[in-house]
Amino acid sequence: MLTNNYHPEYTDEHFKLSKEVEEHLANNDHEGLMKAFSKSVDSTTSGKSLVQGGIHSPSNASHPKWYHRKLPGWVHFHMIPENLMVSVKKRYGNFVVDRETKEYKYEEMPIATRVGMHLLFAGYAEEHREFFKNGVYSVSTRSLTQMSYIVVELNTLHHLFQTETLKEGAYFDDPKSVSQIPAFIQHYGLDMSEYERPDPKDYTNFNDFFARKIKPERRPIDSAQDNSIITAAADCRLVVFPTVSKATEMWIKGKKFTLGTLFQDNELAKDYEDGSVAIFRLAPQDYHRYHAPASCTVETIKEIPGTYYTVNPCAVKEDLNVFTENHRCVATLKQADGKKFAMVFVGALLVGTIVNTNAAKPGDSVLKGDEMGCFQYGGSTVIAVFPKGEVTWDDDLLKNSEQPVETIIKMGTHVGQFNNA
Repeated sequence: MLTNNYHPEYTDEHFKLSKEVEEHLANNDHEGLMKAFSKSVDSTTSGKSLVQGGIHSPSNASHPKWYHRKLPGWVHFHMIPENLMVSVKKRYGNFVVDRETKEYKYEEMPIATRVGMHLLFAGYAEEHREFFKNGVYSVSTRSLTQMSYIVVELNTLHHLFQTETLKEGAYFDDPKSVSQIPAFIQHYGLDMSEYERPDPKDYTNFNDFFARKIKPERRPIDSAQDNSIITAAADCRLVVFPTVSKATEMWIKGKKFTLGTLFQDNELAKDYEDGSVAIFRLAPQDYHRYHAPASCTVETIKEIPGTYYTVNPCAVKEDLNVFTENHRCVATLKQADGKKFAMVFVGALLVGTIVNTNAAKPGDSVLKGDEMGCFQYGGSTVIAVFPKGEVTWDDDLLKNSEQPVETIIKMGTHVGQFNNA
């Protein structure tokens, strides 16, 4: 029997699944990985704890739960303990910087995310993505039989992620899913005193809890009356770039990423050509409502169907077209002074629903810091795009993004300002 020396709240089932995954990875066993992914979802939806062999089992069976590990801000990557660096190289998790404390933190990746990511960009299907050009397969590079096999495998993966995501979302709408709430709070060390309903018993299902509202006084809005100041759209891990070209150089590695493919609108993309970009990534433990970074009115809004890739940086920084293939919603917004910007709300692996609440249709107006909507279960992303040269991001955020590393930041805090406002 496997022993649990590092995670006292975990059962041996966690480590059995983790060991199975490592064996599948070592053997390049994609069918085994797909079964392991489904197994983690099935374990959760059967009523077992989120962290008892389910989707939040740790990626690594042999190391402690490092997302609670803090490293002094002066520590550079070459000085970080070797076991942490090995873990990063093996894609067990990511480093982030806490803006308030200036400390590096290591955040471990849940096993379902790691398996899904490997299937997509390290598996056979991703190996052959180069042969697809704008949806057309080059027959000269492979036989028709091979082409058919690759298409089937890609479709199988898309179907797997969609099926399991919808299954997880349906379960979390079920009143029985309230049993998952205490384990989730413990696993991520949530401070429930920050929320309007601090008692876990007050939620009707897990999705009700997951989209919990925060007390307004816990997220004051910086310079609320100053329309020249841009604030964080969410509690998140943030990267910012002065141009799209810088973002694709440093962070977004999907070869098909352009604003035209992101918006699915080439004409709209022309208005934001090589504009400024902010990427707000919400981890599962974050407050999952997104807010207006500036006072604005919705001009247009559209939903774009798609798949459910993970938005973890390990995937975004690979040749995987995360933001342009995932289910998403694109909103164009206008300020009172005529300045415009766009926001894209991106669904992700095990995130079945994007809910726009106060910014759901053209004509809806929100003040800076007002709620715009929420994501139901999982981590996801909000991308804000501004016309080129109209925004200056805060120096500390730019410096971190150039490393490149994400900055942990709270909704409503200062992230930049409009130029010539």
